[in-house]
Formats: sequence, structure tokens, C-alpha cells
Amino acid sequence: MYPGHEREGVSDSRAGSAVFVTVLLVLASSGTGVLAGPPPASHASGVPGSAVEISQSRLLQAADDADANVTPRHRNPREYDADGDLEALEGRLLTRLVDDLEGSALSLEDEDYQRAARSVDESYADSLDRYAEIAAATAGENDAALFELAGESQGRIVEAVRRYNETKAEYERARAAGDEGRARSLARDLETLATSINESSRELRATYDDLEAATDENLSSADAAIETVTEEIRAEQATIRETEFVATTLTVDAERETISFSEPLTATGQLRTATGRPVGSETIRLAVGNGSVRTETAADGSFAFEYRPTAEPVSTERLAIEYVPANESLYLGSETAVDVSIEQDDPTVSGLETPAEIAYGETATVGGDLHVGETPVDGVPLAVTLGDERIGRTETADGSFEAAVEVPATVPDGERELGVRLGYEDRALAGTTATTDVTVRETEVDVTVSATRVGDAERTVAVDGTLETAAGSPVAGRPVRLDAGGTTLETVTTAADGSFSATVAVPAGAANGDGTIVATYDGSGSNLASDTAAATVTVSTEARSWWGVPAWVWLGVGGGLLILLGATVFVWRRRGRSPRSSQSASIGDAATDTATNPAAERSGTEIADAVLDHGRDALSRGRPNRAVELAYTAVRHALSDRIDAGGASTALTHWEFYRRWTDRRVDGADSDDDTVDRALLRTVTERYERATFDVTDVSSAEAERVLEAVGQLCDRRTDDDRGARSEPTDRGG
Repeated sequence: MYPGHEREGVSDSRAGSAVFVTVLLVLASSGTGVLAGPPPASHASGVPGSAVEISQSRLLQAADDADANVTPRHRNPREYDADGDLEALEGRLLTRLVDDLEGSALSLEDEDYQRAARSVDESYADSLDRYAEIAAATAGENDAALFELAGESQGRIVEAVRRYNETKAEYERARAAGDEGRARSLARDLETLATSINESSRELRATYDDLEAATDENLSSADAAIETVTEEIRAEQATIRETEFVATTLTVDAERETISFSEPLTATGQLRTATGRPVGSETIRLAVGNGSVRTETAADGSFAFEYRPTAEPVSTERLAIEYVPANESLYLGSETAVDVSIEQDDPTVSGLETPAEIAYGETATVGGDLHVGETPVDGVPLAVTLGDERIGRTETADGSFEAAVEVPATVPDGERELGVRLGYEDRALAGTTATTDVTVRETEVDVTVSATRVGDAERTVAVDGTLETAAGSPVAGRPVRLDAGGTTLETVTTAADGSFSATVAVPAGAANGDGTIVATYDGSGSNLASDTAAATVTVSTEARSWWGVPAWVWLGVGGGLLILLGATVFVWRRRGRSPRSSQSASIGDAATDTATNPAAERSGTEIADAVLDHGRDALSRGRPNRAVELAYTAVRHALSDRIDAGGASTALTHWEFYRRWTDRRVDGADSDDDTVDRALLRTVTERYERATFDVTDVSSAEAERVLEAVGQLCDRRTDDDRGARSEPTDRGG
């Protein structure tokens, strides 16, 4: 070796080392993320992972100690079991429920209605839910049903007592003002409330007894408080009743015991006061069984009526009859009963009218008549049915019915039956159904979707979209599936305005760099067509070279590159560099980049195949324009990374994309494949422009050719990828 050459080599080596050290220092000063990305959470701030785990464990323990009596609502019961305190927790929750019931009753006795209601409202429901979860995981008795019944009964009695006292205050003001009519009307409201309180009190105190027997808890204080409140109201109402009303007695005699709709109950009766004075020359209402009748009393209080049973069970042996006075009446109600034996009649629907064709969101009018023999059936509820679904309700009036109902999405398209159903079983009227054949048309829908990365969270994405009919009407209450890279992220339900939204986490295996969120509505089993839409979003910076990198990284890398460039020029002048070796290094780097990031290469093809399948499905459903749009979306996914791996091509128009793609073919001179590819892409682009912007629709045959062209382009792209990945190996061989 010549001395001069040796000194030059040493100098070059030192210069190269200086450049290398300088670059490392610059990159290090810019942050470690430039070289290795964000540090793992367990090593943040240079703290060893074990230390972080210990710290987290202590924090969790401290949180448990600080809030030992608060139970997370949705914590897995097995976690408590592992801690050995499952049964103890169940006991604490049971005690809390008992305390809430007792506190509510005592507050009610003190006339603190707000606190009484709050004790058995949300906090009680939360404790009950947690108690039910824990009790279900233990071997002991689960008394959640009893506690639920007690809470509901206590809530009703609290509300009834509050209303009673408010109405009583209003009643007293009306009496003080001399408004007798108003006072009597309010007194009757108080009578109804007092009756409800008495019934609720009996039910609640019986439930208290059941809870004491099942749990060995003591509810005597709550029981005594409820009894005190009930007795006070009972005494107050007795005074009001005596002041405002006159008691009555009702007697009824039936002409025959065996009755039916066609052979109605005919009866006579008398209405008198408790002292025997007739309630004469009055229009009265009698509640009979499940119905009611109006009749007039004679001067001596006598009356007659006829009643046709409809909804009464055929097992009825005693038919209740009650005098129901008007609110402003001076009289109190009274009741009696007669012996009966009910026989069943078969009703008939006639004159059923329905539309011949219907579709989602349209109003279908159903009308007709219901009768037994020649007698119309009045006041009977009918269900409006379409296929196997109940879609509405109507009621007969003098035997006729008419209902206007909206067609839901849940009924499959095709030939279906539309009509009405009387759903009685073992009643005075038998059940019956009447339908006519209708055609339920399929309705085209459009799905739209947008996706935005949430803040600095690389893989958390906010997804918003809509589901509408092709005419623009919102579709509510339907499921929309959100996918990424073939992985289902979540299924959401559309709101009343057809919108849907979700915040989803995109798995690392589903997408890197620019990912695609696909929203799919599957119309199977409904009268809505299927549809899909896709949105591109940057879900991670792992597979990217430029976009999404923080500004401080840009500065660090930029400064480092400037220094590196200056040092390289200096060394180049001193030593020179082989162009051939540089070219080889670039080729090697490119091969390495491709080999180390196969996920990014695969994602475009997978997305394209999935979207292309949706396009074929759209064509099979007679939607050629939609098929072309989806086909074009597929080809953009398949070919975009050949234009710009950074994803900037997503902003290009269709013709800009075509020109950019044809300009950036790097295979050298045009080959036959290049010419074919350009022709295929041009055909796809032209048909896409026509399908999207032209008033003339694309034909099914044209759409089929577009789908075939996109399939060929996708296949060629896949073959090119295989060749590109195998090329370095072949050369090395």
C-alpha cells in the first residue's frame, strides 16, 4: 500500500465517522421516536417495566382502600370471588337495599316525598342490579325479584301519597272558596287515590313479610311507617267521603244465566241510596265485565240494559257490574255481580281492503268490517299484520275498522299477506284472521361513511355515516357493520334520522398507514337492498415515511439531512464514490423496504377484492351505476400505492389519477401489458365518470365490462407484486 493512499484512507475513515456521529447526535436530540418510534408504555421516562407494574398495583390497591364500600357496577363477579369477598359483598348490598326501603318509608312518613322517592329510584336500582349479579354467582338464595317488587310498590305508594296530599290541599282551597262543584270533583279524585294507596299498601307490606322471611332482615320500622301513612289517609278520606258524597246500593237481576255475544245478557236492576231513597231520572254508566253500558233510571231508580260479552273468558262464572258515577255526581259508586255461563261465538271479517303493492316507509291502509252474523262487533282491538309481523293496531267502531300503518323494514320483500287479526283465545269471541296477498317491493338504499382519527390516538377512529333510501328518506333502527381489513370492528344501529356513529379501535393487523373503514348494511331478511361504502383514514404512522410525523421530527430529520449532505459532499470531493455501488445500495434498500412491510402491500389488494365483490353484488341486484362506482373504488385501492405510497393520491380526481398512474409506469419502453393496462384503466375511468356525473345511466352490459376490466387490473397488480418481491432473490441466485 502506498503511503499517500494509506493517509487518504485514514482521513476518509475519520470523516465518515464524524459524519456518522454527527447524524446520531442530531437524531438523538430530536427524540428517539425518529429511530424507533414511541417507546413502550412500560418503559416510559426510563423507568423499568417492573417498577411501573409495582406502581400501578399500589395505585389500584390505594383506590380500592379509599373506596372500599363502592362496587363497580359492571365488574365481573369472578373477580370478587378471587378476592374471597363475594358473599360479604352480597351481604353488604342486601343491607343497602333494606336500608333504602326503610329510609324511603320513614321519609314518606315525614312527608319528605323527594327523599322518599330518591331512596328507591336510581341508587336503589343500581344496588339491585349489582346485588342480582353477585347473588347469581353464589350458592345462596337470590332475592332480587322480591327486592324489585318491593321497590316498584314503594315507588308507586310514594307517588300516590304525594299526589293525594297535593290534591287534598287543592280540595280544601276549593271548599274555602265555596266552589262546591270543583270540591266534589277533587274529592272523587281523592277517593280514587285513597283506594290505590290502600291496595299498594297491602301489596308492599306483604312483600316486606316475604323479604323478612327470605333474608332474616328486619323491616318492622318500614312496615310501621307505611301502616301509619295509610291509616292517616284512610281516616282523612272517610271524613271527606261523608262530607261530599251519598253512598249507594246496586241490585241487578239477569233474565238468563247462559249468555254469548249473539245471545246477550239482558237484565233489570235498581239504584238506591244507602238509606233506601231511589236515584231516579239519572243517566248512569255501568261497568259490566270488560265493557260498559249507559242507561237511564226511572223515577223509582229502576233500569234495564243489554250487554254482549266480547273479551270475557269463557270460564267466567260471576260477571261484575259496577255503578260508576260522574266526577261531579253527588253519589258514590257501588257494585254487585250476577251468575253467568258464557258460550263462544265466531266473528267474521268482511270487505277487507288493502293495497296491492307496498314498500318500506309507505303508508298501507287496511279497512273492513267485523261482525257475528248480522250484528256488528264494537270496541274490539285488532292487530294489523304483514307477513309474520304485527305492524299496527286498530279498534272496531260500530263493527267497522280502518288503520293507516307504515311499512317497516323488517318484513322481507316478495309476496306477503297483509290483514288483521283478533288475537282472542278462550274468550266470548273466538280469535280470527283475515288477510290478502300483497307484494312488498325491495327499496334501494345508500350508505355513506366518513372516518377521522381521534386526536393523537393512532388506531382510534371516529366513524360517522348515514343510511338512507335512494330517495333520501332516513332509515332508522337498522344495523350497520363497520369493518377494516376484513375484521369487524363494531355493529351500530341507525338513529331516527338514519345516522350512525361509533368510536372504534382498528387492530394492527387490519390496517397500517392509510386504512379503509367499510360500512355495510346487509339487507338480508328485510325489504331493503344491501349497500356498502368506504372511507380512508390514517390509522397509524408505522408504515409511513412522511405524513403524520410530528413537527419536531421534521426539524430534527431536516437538520440531520443537511449536515449529512454537507459531510457527504466534503467526503465525495476528497474521495469520490462509485455511482454503480450507490445504485446497488438504493435497489437493496428498496427491496428491504418491500420485504419488511408486506402488510401495506397486501392491504390494497384485499380492500380492492372486497369492494369489487360488493360491486358484483350491486350489479346482480340491478344497480349498474352503483356497480361501476364500487368497481372504480376498487381499482383506486389496487393501484394507488404505485403512484404514491404516502397516500396523497386519494385527493386526485379520476382523470388526474389516470394521468398520474400512466405517467409513473417505470417499466421502461411501453410493453404490450402497459398498453392493455392503460386501455383498461381508461375504460373504467370513462364509465365511472358517466355513472357518477352523467344523466344517462350505465347499462348492465357496460357495468359488467367495467367489473371485468377492474378484475384484470387487480390480477395484474397482484402478479406484479409477486414478481417485484421475488426479483431480488432471483438476482441473488
